[in-house]
Amino acid sequence: MDNAIHISILQLATILAACGFFLLAFWLQLRRFSRDIRSEPSGTPPPAAPWKLSPGLAAGGGVMLVALVLVSRAVSARRLTLGLSNYFDAFILLALLLTALWAWFEWTRHLRSLALFLLPTIAILILIGAGLDMAGYRMFHTRNPWMLVHVGSILLGAACFAAGCASGVVYLLAERRLRFPNRSGGRWLAAPPLASVEKFNRHAILLGFPLLTIAAVTGALWAVEDPHTMGPDWFYSPKVILTALLWLVYASLLHVRLAPALRGSRAAWLSIAGFVLLLVVFAAANWMPGG
Repeated sequence: MDNAIHISILQLATILAACGFFLLAFWLQLRRFSRDIRSEPSGTPPPAAPWKLSPGLAAGGGVMLVALVLVSRAVSARRLTLGLSNYFDAFILLALLLTALWAWFEWTRHLRSLALFLLPTIAILILIGAGLDMAGYRMFHTRNPWMLVHVGSILLGAACFAAGCASGVVYLLAERRLRFPNRSGGRWLAAPPLASVEKFNRHAILLGFPLLTIAAVTGALWAVEDPHTMGPDWFYSPKVILTALLWLVYASLLHVRLAPALRGSRAAWLSIAGFVLLLVVFAAANWMPGG
């Protein structure tokens, strides 16, 4: 039996501090975008910030705290695969994956608008993981190879879908800015062309959908192999039904090119709704038998 490592007060405080760093990075990046937009008409470079703290340094502080919590918990549990063992540590690992994606967005420069919305997403995911742990702790049966593949694929898929969600938010804000150029809302967003955002969204879904399919198939194989773990009526459980609905949402997004009615803002809204539904699936799985 896997040893349950519940979140401690110190770990919770560290996680909250990490969330504060990520939100600070979000605020700093937002200020940088605002300075860049104000400098566009004059062509002069934006004024230097009155302090040396940058979004990268703030996000790096959050990464160090999150990694510290994950490593300390892995050492206490004597499990190198702790990030694949329960929801709290899985969400921490997902936050680290999204931070790496955020750094890549920052490096590419023309996708910095997508990086902006990953920062609050990272903080929210960490808080959701902590909330799931405090509401009802559940360990995964990681000694089963199907479960290892299941959790690993859903984490990588969730990172892709989070990126798709961020691109959906950027698309909607950029579209609103183009439709209402005289309004102040969204003028701080230096968004890439809509076609580039839509292309990135499509690529994120193309990467995430096979991983979601693998997670669904391996989860079903594990349930068939060990039916007592999830109960005799696992096929009709909320987790399975919501996962099927989630699969259909992202399957529809794969056919955006073939269905013009789903392009543009509708695809953006579906990407956002799909990621929210994925979080609902996580919450439903936390309370059903077998996780």
